[in-house]
Amino acid sequence: MAASENARIQRLINSAEELVQKGERQKALTELHKVLDIDPGNKPVKKRISDIEREVVAMRNFKKTRDSRTHKAGKSVSSGDFVDECIERSEDAFRQGDEVRALQELERARRHDPDNKLVRRKIVTVRRQIKTDNLYDLALAKLLDGDPATAVKNARAIFKTWPSAPVLSDLLDKLEEYQPTAGDSSVEQIEEIEDIELEDVIEVEETVVAPAKKEKTSPADAAIISIRGKISRSDFSSALDEARAARKKHPENATIKELVGRLEKLAGGKAGKAAVAPVAVAGSSKSSKETKEDKSEDKPEKKKPIGLIVAAIVVIALLVVFFVVKPFGGSTVTEDVPVDDVAVFEPYSASYSVSGVGVEDYSVTIDGQSAPLLPDGSFVVEGSSEGPRIIEVRSAGFETYTGSVVFESGEEAADSIVLNPIGTSTVQVTMQASGAGDGVVVWLVDGEEVESTIELLTGMHVFQAMEEGFNSVPESILVDYSDEPLQISLALLSQEESQVTLALAGEIPGSGTFFIDGNRVGTGVRRISEVLPFGNHTLRVEVENFESWSRNITLDVAGYSATVSPVEIPTIGRLLIAPEPWANVSIDGVAMGQTPMAPIELEEGSHTVLLTNPDYEDQTSTVTIAAGEDASIRYTAAEAQPDQPEEIEEEQPVIPPFPISQVGPQVPGLASDMGDVHGYVTLDVLVGTDGTVQNVTIVNDELGLGCGAAAQDAVSQWVFNPASQGGVPIELTTQVQVRFDVE
Repeated sequence: MAASENARIQRLINSAEELVQKGERQKALTELHKVLDIDPGNKPVKKRISDIEREVVAMRNFKKTRDSRTHKAGKSVSSGDFVDECIERSEDAFRQGDEVRALQELERARRHDPDNKLVRRKIVTVRRQIKTDNLYDLALAKLLDGDPATAVKNARAIFKTWPSAPVLSDLLDKLEEYQPTAGDSSVEQIEEIEDIELEDVIEVEETVVAPAKKEKTSPADAAIISIRGKISRSDFSSALDEARAARKKHPENATIKELVGRLEKLAGGKAGKAAVAPVAVAGSSKSSKETKEDKSEDKPEKKKPIGLIVAAIVVIALLVVFFVVKPFGGSTVTEDVPVDDVAVFEPYSASYSVSGVGVEDYSVTIDGQSAPLLPDGSFVVEGSSEGPRIIEVRSAGFETYTGSVVFESGEEAADSIVLNPIGTSTVQVTMQASGAGDGVVVWLVDGEEVESTIELLTGMHVFQAMEEGFNSVPESILVDYSDEPLQISLALLSQEESQVTLALAGEIPGSGTFFIDGNRVGTGVRRISEVLPFGNHTLRVEVENFESWSRNITLDVAGYSATVSPVEIPTIGRLLIAPEPWANVSIDGVAMGQTPMAPIELEEGSHTVLLTNPDYEDQTSTVTIAAGEDASIRYTAAEAQPDQPEEIEEEQPVIPPFPISQVGPQVPGLASDMGDVHGYVTLDVLVGTDGTVQNVTIVNDELGLGCGAAAQDAVSQWVFNPASQGGVPIELTTQVQVRFDVE
């Protein structure tokens, strides 16, 4: 792509971002669509358009919902009233067991009043409810799978997260009712609950609980966890999409059906009537203790030891309830909830420039995926979830930059990465020998004997392991910069084997797939080393966006080693324009400059080329560009003709028409009755080429009394000598006056 187009694209992108900062997103979209008109395949711009469109839709939906719920005809709603209404609706939803809608209403109130502590505490409470429901669902699933030990761990997690959780009582009842099969060793693990003491329970309310060891879950359970996680982050749209997909895979799962129903109600879709069991809330009419007593009426008197343990936990939980303020129901919140620990993670964006190397002379991967470069050579790292991002920058002749970056919520940053030339840093290298015997292994680096562990400058080095009775092959290996020691394995071979080593060149981004004799020997790696028998072999390497690399070799005692530099699959071609005669060049409506000029890089496809020169006629050509090929055109338009003076013909005079036969007007009755009427009526008369009157229009009737109409009727009967020009009759309008004198 030409430099002028790159500059224009960058200006449009900068303008769009400025408009987004001002809140003018529709105008920003218009600017970005102009970029796609120039560069239809620009993936970062397409993604940015998609992001802004989602923002526009989200803001429109939020505004519509807020307006419909807060602004009533003839009533002005204050900010405080709006927050109070959101809280009231959230409490209603929570009492009905619809935590999703409760959380949505509270998030709406938080956006309206971000500093409202009551709203923030309630958000934490609802999210805690969702988390405990999630643990409860997983515990039930584990019981059904015959894994009560994991169910007990989930019960512990619920108790540590929220001792007064409404679902805890029901889960403990189900654990108590669980009947293990003969020889089930899980009972011993369940009895470990008796280790929980009251001091531990009280302390856990004030400490952060370390995450439990991750257990293997079913696909349905994993889907439920993921859906509830999105709900807790208020990502309702993604949660609904994932819930619908999970419902197709697990149509019998009641929890997934319930989640789909609730999310579809929030989205305004036509949800089926899902059976939503109301969630018990602290302070409800029937306590968990009473429920437990009802369920225990039909049980035998003799209970397993777990019954006493579970009962003890229930009593402890009920005691703690008296000290835990109800999140809903009108009581003042006194529980100190660490709001910041559950804050929503906002999307981040960081822009990086690369110095020390020319623009477009390097490649970038983010978490192993190739990242596009912007026209100015920079790249952007974006995300909406926590966790480190691995950035890797490669360039021929330079040390590879690898960095692990953790971004903060909502962070917007700009930074620069400096690439150091090969040979700037040192790396610790440890060599190991595969297939070694009982003898002494001698290590060689660049032909010199060394220890098995050595400090080396970054760059290409030749390594070899030697042992008496074995065959070995020198290997050329790129020692790149790394914070960790580099481990190199060198093969010692039998007398009938040798080694094949293939490695991607330093400037090739990402990783490749390696094949030997049609068999895949490496996937997602940059280097392979294989021991093969002597003879003929076929090697092939495939890298995304590059042409396949292949070689047929005959392997002998010398082995085979190669640095693979596949050819990038081109997406652009070049246009060459002959320098004579010179011309101003415009391609697809964009001025490119004046010939003579260097070949112009263009995306493959058809382009319209306009060549102009004041001494020649303009030339418009349609040129088809093929990827990786050159196309050429010449300026072959004819010379422009000199301007001739305009010949002005002398205009012939017009002889106007004149009447040759006239009819007098009749005196109107009103004028006759009034008497003493004197004056003129002026009319425009269109006279045809035969002298007849074609049309009569009253221009001025100062008399009135019907005189104008009488004059119009009379003149329409006149006959004229027609107008003429150069002796030729012509149609012309003339003006006449008719006089009235009434005594």
